[in-house]
Amino acid sequence: MSLDGANAGPTILVVDDDVDTLRILTHMLSNAGYNVVQAGGGEEALRKVKQRRPDIILTDLAMPGVTGVEVIHEVKGNPATNDIPCIAVTAHIWDSMARVADSIGCDGFVFKPFNNRELIKELRKHLKEQSAVA
Repeated sequence: MSLDGANAGPTILVVDDDVDTLRILTHMLSNAGYNVVQAGGGEEALRKVKQRRPDIILTDLAMPGVTGVEVIHEVKGNPATNDIPCIAVTAHIWDSMARVADSIGCDGFVFKPFNNRELIKELRKHLKEQSAVA
């Protein structure tokens, strides 16, 4: 269920291999006025970044195949996309994947279980920074 173009707000690419988490995040973010593009994994996320450049990426880190760390690495390593803020959704900031994500340029973290207000606050912070640079 992709809500691509449903709202006038910024576009968020939500990446998670868990269908329930994807559905919850999509519902919450679309109700907050964001356009939500879903990706069920890292490989699909990288394709969607090329198809339609999102304003921000919200990605799970631990996924089979292409991980969220690899998504962040690809996005931040490409001059055409390295300015897209990447927010990682993770259970623990101190786990090895979170440390690697931080070291390759992850812009922020949202911790599971996520709080709706904190998630929206984190997204707004990075979207505001992005528009101030543009």
